[in-house]
Amino acid sequence: MRAAECVVVGGGPAGLAAARTAARHGVRVTLVDDNAELGGQYYRQLPAAFPGTVEARPVREQAEGRRLMDEVRSLGVEVMAGSVAWGIFDQRTVAVATQDETRRIVADTVVLAPGAYDRPVPFPGWTLPGVLTAGGAQNLMKGYRVLPGRRVLVVGSGPLLLVVAHYLLEGGARVVALCEASPMRNLWRYAHRLLPHLNFVQQGRRYRQELIEARVPILTGHVILRATGTTEVTGAAVARCDADWSPIPGSELMLEADAVVVGYGLVSSLELSRLAGCEHRWDQAQGGWVPVRDRDMQSTVPGLFIVGDGAGVAGAAVALEEGHLAGLGVAQRLGRLVGRDHSAEANRARGRLLHLQGFRRVMDEIFRFGPGIYSLADEQTTLCRCEEVTVGEALVAMREGGRHVNEVKAWTRVGMGRCQGRMCGPALAHLVARETGRPVTESGVFTPRPPAKPVTLAALASEG
Repeated sequence: MRAAECVVVGGGPAGLAAARTAARHGVRVTLVDDNAELGGQYYRQLPAAFPGTVEARPVREQAEGRRLMDEVRSLGVEVMAGSVAWGIFDQRTVAVATQDETRRIVADTVVLAPGAYDRPVPFPGWTLPGVLTAGGAQNLMKGYRVLPGRRVLVVGSGPLLLVVAHYLLEGGARVVALCEASPMRNLWRYAHRLLPHLNFVQQGRRYRQELIEARVPILTGHVILRATGTTEVTGAAVARCDADWSPIPGSELMLEADAVVVGYGLVSSLELSRLAGCEHRWDQAQGGWVPVRDRDMQSTVPGLFIVGDGAGVAGAAVALEEGHLAGLGVAQRLGRLVGRDHSAEANRARGRLLHLQGFRRVMDEIFRFGPGIYSLADEQTTLCRCEEVTVGEALVAMREGGRHVNEVKAWTRVGMGRCQGRMCGPALAHLVARETGRPVTESGVFTPRPPAKPVTLAALASEG
């Protein structure tokens, strides 16, 4: 066991910004990330073995991330890459493991920047090879220059779909269609609120124009029904949907594809904040739970800050500002930045964050989550991929009296696999809500248990 002034968990934009700001003010920071290289999803770097060819030239985000990573290291931040933060004990004791050993760090302050992951949406055929998430496809293309397929169907909701389609076209793939669940009607109502954010609007317009020039069909108000194929995906059925994202009968359309990219938004990673005992609340606009924070990004646990998409999905620009604000909070709590100096810097950061949050609110309204998407699965559809539990088996447990996700878990082993319920938890909660006729907030969440992420037995044994 060792001590640290500040432990930052997560090496994406929010974690890097928090580490940089705290270190600038003299705080000794330890930065933990489970990837071999820092950067997270947004700043994901090319593998070091890639040659310096034109094809391997880093994109803008990678170059921006490299500068931030270099600055963090130059400030003396201790970087523990390839290390998994698998638990938090006594609110600020962080358990960290490598392949061979685990150690516990008793921290004066902790900044959690765990990011988010693609919202899992079960539907018939979602386990077929060739069906992958938007984040997974982006990771392949940004981090490895690998296309998920040659004829790709993109389905889901949100601005990330345009980004994924852009990378697909840039890599030489044919985008069969882009199916956006949001109806995208009456957007003129948001014009006055989007004017202060023209840089984001123009970027989205460029992506959309690129699709139009490539003659990619853009089907708004459409959701996927099922993926087709036997040993691999060969296509998918899509249909028009209502405002709740429930499919409209009789509107089915078949599309051929050798890959289907699915992205119905993102879900914040809350495993560590729950283990730490932080309070959470339901965010209706995002369709998920988020931690409760004060204006300095501090959670309900004193000295523990939560930033970035792990505290509510809002994108890289917001993540950078939240990380910076948390870094200032760490410096203040440790007495390195106090009084007017702290107030002046924090107020400027809050002002920039308030400006960016205006854009986030508009995006949340345009791409408002529709729980009807969870009605796609039939009883034969796999719900829990780890334990191979079907929707039908989960429904039997509910009809036998299960009214909470933990009760269904005890009945069926759903959520007991390697991912600890990350892939099935949200869908199960909505399934329980629909079957019992209660709000999804009453379906509960899986009880958090360490290790929050897979850890080798050798590492655990090294603790003694």
